[in-house]
Amino acid sequence: MDTIILKGNSKSNAMLLIELANKLDFKAKRITSEEAEEIGLVYAIKEGLASGLMVEEEKNSFLDSLSEKK
Repeated sequence: MDTIILKGNSKSNAMLLIELANKLDFKAKRITSEEAEEIGLVYAIKEGLASGLMVEEEKNSFLDSLSEKK
């Protein structure tokens, strides 16, 4: 599976890309800025754990701090 992320400012062009993706049998979904930020955080945490720059306890502490802010 390949993932492609595109970001733009034109709603009409975004809809055009989604329509094209559907015609090419790709799954396409518009996401909010908040969802994009969450995806970025998940990716950064996974990379940090894999590289050893972050340990599991730090991850848990960070995630707990996010829960407290909501």
